[in-house]
This record gives sequence, C-alpha cells and structure tokens, in this order.
Amino acid sequence: MRLLTLAVALFASLSAALAADTPAVEFDGQRYSLGYEDQATLQDGQPGEGLAEFTLPGESVEDWSKLFAFHAYPQMGNDPVAAVEAVGKAVKETNKDANYAIVANDKTGDAIIDFLTWAPESDVMEFNVFKYARAADGRGLVAMQYAQHVRLGEMDVEGMRALRARSVANMAAADIRQAQKYFAGKRARSASDAGGKGKPSFARAGEGN
Repeated sequence: MRLLTLAVALFASLSAALAADTPAVEFDGQRYSLGYEDQATLQDGQPGEGLAEFTLPGESVEDWSKLFAFHAYPQMGNDPVAAVEAVGKAVKETNKDANYAIVANDKTGDAIIDFLTWAPESDVMEFNVFKYARAADGRGLVAMQYAQHVRLGEMDVEGMRALRARSVANMAAADIRQAQKYFAGKRARSASDAGGKGKPSFARAGEGN
C-alpha cells in the first residue's frame, strides 16, 4: 500500500511539473495550453516558418472550438501592414464572399486583420484575428492568431459583431512579445542543439526532444 501511495504521489508530482513546463497563453479570460509546435529549417540551417498552437482544456489541435497560435515568418519581409494586406487578398481569393478589416498601429508598428470565412457547403464558419509585428531579432515577422468556430444559427448578427469587437480589442491589447520571445527562445535552443548535435527542439507538445 505504501508503495502504491508513493507511486501515485510521484506521478502527481511529475504531472504537475510537466504542466508547469508547458507554455500557455491567456486570451479573453480563458487559458490555452500548448498542443502542437513545429518549425521548418531553411537551406542555410536557420529556423524557417514556425508554429505553436494552443488549445482549451479538453480540446485538441485536431478538434477545437477556439484556438490561439503563434506564427513565425522569417522570410516574409519586415512590414506588418503588407503582411495583413497579403492575408486579406488570400482570404478573398479563397472565398470571394468573405470580408476582412485591417487596423494598423503606427505607434507600436503592428497590424491586425480580422475576417470570417467558411468552406463551401459547410455549416461551420471560422472567425480569425491575426496580429503581425516584426520578429525580436529583426528576421521577418511573427504573428498571434485567435480563431473560433461558429456554427450556422449559433450566433446572430449582433452576436457576431460583439465577437468581432471583443476579439479585435483583446488582440490589440495582447502583448506580441509573447510570440517574439517564444521564437527567440526556440532559435537559441535550435542553435544550441546544432552546436551539440542534439535533436530538433520542435515536436508535438508532450513528446520528448
């Protein structure tokens, strides 16, 4: 019995430690935990495009109602406004009936785009808000994304307007340094791994490196 109690205690301690080490973000009063991360490698060995996806408790990156994400675009230039304009163009090319709005902040240098889109014959719409800014090391851009699935009939026009207003305001207030520091840390670890010939530091959350 004592051995069983000890094993349970050790498992609980390990689980708590792993949970504490798992990156998390808060948005609109909800906490999202890291569910997936990945990053490409450029031909010169430098980190390429990066992604970190965060989900709510009980949800996953394969099945979610709300999602938060960090993105790294080291080869996207250094103009956040040009980036959101390109996103808006891509949205319209994918769905001509979709609309988007852009807000540029001259003081902070970041830019936000929000849009609502859907796949043909789908009863689920996807609302997105992206915030783009320059990467901490000046190599390209980073972005934060909030996405929410909305089923047809689940929310009326006023509800959608409220969702958009709240989400854009929350994204404007969100600290982009979260994403900048995240990818700066990954870059540092990638360089350390390369020097020590270690394994890549990007993998699904919970998997060993």
